[in-house]
Amino acid sequence: MSHADLTLTGWSGLSDEAALRTATAIAGSTQARLTGIGAHAYAGRSGRVAFFERDDLRYALVPGGTVALGFDPDRFTPSARQVADFAEAEVESALTAFLAEMTSPARTVTLPARLVAVSSEVTDTLLPDGVDDHAELIAALGRRGLRPPSPDEWEHACGAGATTLFRWGSDYPAGEPYGKVPLIQDPNLLGLLIGDDPYRSEFTTDPAVLCGGDGGSALCGGSGPFLSWLSVATAFRDPDLAEVVQEGGLTGETPIRPVLEIP
Repeated sequence: MSHADLTLTGWSGLSDEAALRTATAIAGSTQARLTGIGAHAYAGRSGRVAFFERDDLRYALVPGGTVALGFDPDRFTPSARQVADFAEAEVESALTAFLAEMTSPARTVTLPARLVAVSSEVTDTLLPDGVDDHAELIAALGRRGLRPPSPDEWEHACGAGATTLFRWGSDYPAGEPYGKVPLIQDPNLLGLLIGDDPYRSEFTTDPAVLCGGDGGSALCGGSGPFLSWLSVATAFRDPDLAEVVQEGGLTGETPIRPVLEIP
C-alpha cells in the first residue's frame, strides 16, 4: 500500500513503533527530514502528529481517506450570542440562508495523505522572484516540487474530521478574532497553524477559491463578531475574494500553504 493511502483513522490506530516506521518512510519518499512525532490534543480531541522539514519549510502529515467536508446550515443551532451578533451585522438574509451562501456545501470526498506546510507564507516571501497571477503561482511552486492545496484538501487539513462550523466546535469565544484569542492561534489537531487570522486568506489550486479568511474585510470593516469569526470557519467561502485579490494586484501579498505530495 502506498503511504498516500494512509487515513486519519489508520494513522491514529498505529502503534508508536509502526507510526515511527511509517513517518520515516514518508520522509524518505518525499526527500524530507522527520523532525518530530508524538501525541497532540486540540479542542477536546486527541491524535498523533508528525512533523517534517524540507528546504527550510516545516510540514505536518495530513492523512487522507474518505472524509466529510463542507457545512450544512440546516443542522446548525446558533447560540443566543451568535443570534445577537448576526442581528448586529444587519445582513438582509436569514442566518441559515446566509451560512449556505458563505460556506461550501456538505459533501464526501476521498483525498490522498500528504505533507502540508505548518504555516502559510506570503507569496512574495516564498517566491521572491514574484508572480503576477494564479497560473504563474502554480508554475513557480511546481518548479520547487510543490503546489497549493485544493479547496477540499485545505478544508480537511483545517477541520481534521470536525464537521462543526469551526474546527473547535460551533461557537466562538467572546470578542473578535484579533490578537491572542483562545483556540484560533493554537495548532489544530494535525499540528497546523491554519484559519488563525481573518487577514490570511490562502490560495488553493482553484483560482476562484481562497480559504482561511476574507482578507480582513469583515474585521477591518467593523461588521461585528459573527461575520468576523465566520471568515475563519473551516468551510468559509467568499465568492468575490479571489477576484478582489487577483484583479487588485494583491497576489504577492496573499499567503500560500505549500503541499508536498507523498508518492
